[in-house]
Amino acid sequence: MSRVKAAVVAGCAAAAVAATLTAAPAQAAPQGKVDPGIGFFSVNHGVGCSYSMTVPVNSSGMVSFYDWKGPGYPPLFIGRAMASGGNAAVTWWPKRQGLRKIYAVQNGQKSAITKVRVTQGYGSGGTCFAFP
Repeated sequence: MSRVKAAVVAGCAAAAVAATLTAAPAQAAPQGKVDPGIGFFSVNHGVGCSYSMTVPVNSSGMVSFYDWKGPGYPPLFIGRAMASGGNAAVTWWPKRQGLRKIYAVQNGQKSAITKVRVTQGYGSGGTCFAFP
């Protein structure tokens, strides 16, 4: 191969690599804290109540949500949803009282933690309330 041909091939290869790197999508990941929602009749979250939980994301793909008590405790899986329109959403039914740490994971990337106080819920579903 001549030097000119080799230079052209090398230049084209370098241009292809540069185009691929600049066109690569950003790493799919949560882009903020999880919004745990709030019930219609309550300012707190309650065991047995349901809440629409959302997190902003920068890419489509599956997002998993977790409820964690803290160090020394395994996280509780809340649910998984496909991201759509820049958000992922699941319904959360708190199972344990106390200070809970809620977060989401997409593509191995964890969101910031949202702390939520959960007390006893009265009622069920969306017509549920919780006292402080």
